[in-house]
Amino acid sequence: WTEASDAVKAYYDQLLVRWKEEMDTLLVYAGVSSAVMTAFVVESYKLLQPDPTDATVAVLMQISTQLNSFTISPPFVNVTQVHQPASATHAPFRASSSAIWLNALWFSSLVFSLGSALLALFVKQWIYDATVGGNSRESARLRQFRLNGLLRWRVGTIVVVLPIMLQLASILFLGGLVVLLWTLHATVAAIASLLVGLLFTFFLAVTILPVFRSDCSYRSP
Repeated sequence: WTEASDAVKAYYDQLLVRWKEEMDTLLVYAGVSSAVMTAFVVESYKLLQPDPTDATVAVLMQISTQLNSFTISPPFVNVTQVHQPASATHAPFRASSSAIWLNALWFSSLVFSLGSALLALFVKQWIYDATVGGNSRESARLRQFRLNGLLRWRVGTIVVVLPIMLQLASILFLGGLVVLLWTLHATVAAIASLLVGLLFTFFLAVTILPVFRSDCSYRSP
């Protein structure tokens, strides 16, 4: 009984420690990535709104046109109605397709990053609640009960999914960055697209290779 209890305790404690370390690392990365994404999103969402300076310019143009329509013939001041060109009229604002794609990718990335951080906090709470000390029979029974609960409720699956969410967040952010660069400068965008493509190819390779090669060390939890 003692040997079996010690073996279960060693396995259980090692499992909880590994999960806790993974959550700590994930929280650090999620915090850094969320801060970076937020800095970009704060500026990009403005592309979905009409520029207030456009309305100001339109009003000033209208005032200028009206002032130019005045003719002074003493002792009278005549006003001639000036036809407004079609370009001077206010058209409903429509965001560009690049702005829509850019914000869709970056906001999705931010949601994945913050969501993974939130779930990581939950997992850390579950790990703390599942911790059982001692080697008595009561402790061993409680430890086995908690272990069965963790396995039954797929806590390990959630631990595995969280890094995938962060990886998706990074991919979405890089995709949005490429979209932004193509609207600014073609040469810079081409170089960035090449680098992102190489990184994505490497990501796919290290993800798929373990499926075909049993001796491949590129394994995720």
